[in-house]
Amino acid sequence: MLLLLSVIGFITFLAIGGTQTGPGEEPFLLFGWMTMPLVIGVIFVLFWLISYIIYFFFFWPYR
Repeated sequence: MLLLLSVIGFITFLAIGGTQTGPGEEPFLLFGWMTMPLVIGVIFVLFWLISYIIYFFFFWPYR
């Protein structure tokens, strides 16, 4: 359920323009080279990976 909510939240965030910059603004750079869409994507993938590992080790039905 948590993974489904993360997908819906991620799509909603992108649809409302959460990664866009305003006219005349500079894009946000993390460490000087990572743009905000890349940072958000990496955080999203890490969240899914950690959630799947927790599911696999604690809730996997075929042990």
